[in-house]
Amino acid sequence: MAADGALRQAELQKAREEAEAEIHASRDRYAALAAERELLLREVNHRVGNSLQIIASLLHLQASSAAQDEVKAALTNAMGRVAAVAQVHRRLYTSQDLKSVVLNQYLDSLLEDLRRSAEGNRMSRLTLKAEPIEIDPDRAVAVGIIVNELVMNAVKYAYPDGAGPIHVELTSQGDDLLLTITDDGVGDNAKADPRSTGMGQRIVAAMASKLDASVERDPAHSGTRILLKFRRVPAAPDQASSATAS
Repeated sequence: MAADGALRQAELQKAREEAEAEIHASRDRYAALAAERELLLREVNHRVGNSLQIIASLLHLQASSAAQDEVKAALTNAMGRVAAVAQVHRRLYTSQDLKSVVLNQYLDSLLEDLRRSAEGNRMSRLTLKAEPIEIDPDRAVAVGIIVNELVMNAVKYAYPDGAGPIHVELTSQGDDLLLTITDDGVGDNAKADPRSTGMGQRIVAAMASKLDASVERDPAHSGTRILLKFRRVPAAPDQASSATAS
């Protein structure tokens, strides 16, 4: 009986050791697969970012050679939109976290792209004040495209006689984020450009809807100040549907 018990104990010990070895092997395989997946994602982001940057550069070259002002403006706007998406992929490629984008770094690079694309000194007084807030890549793209549209709108309409200050600011307010784009230009005295198609406004509205953001114009500001407020983290589907129902 004692021998049978010892044999049974040895068999249990062996089975336990084999199970633990299999668990460790499974963990190692999972870690290797996760590392390979992350490497592939980085490579995809790198290639997509480079491809989009090439497209943005081609649009910039085409805009530079365009003879008609409206064609030049349309190509420059398109370049900014492509660059906004490209910058997200470039950020993800160099980031330690593939699931989030640090907005102050992203917006700083995006505005630098806009400054380089501007003619003369029309964006020489473009400034950024942003907190190091992390959000998911899709929402970062929406923020970047909104900033591009509103900055370009200020460049075109705020200062008819030349350049002026344009301020982009991103701050946190608890669970909410507040994005403001401000100029000290002509404000409501600006006349609508007959060449405008309203595309920028439609794009801003679409991206704001993607962020579930409220969009307001500050009536107390002498120039133009646009305020967008949205959640740091998007509401869960059940929360969003219940809020809509109420």
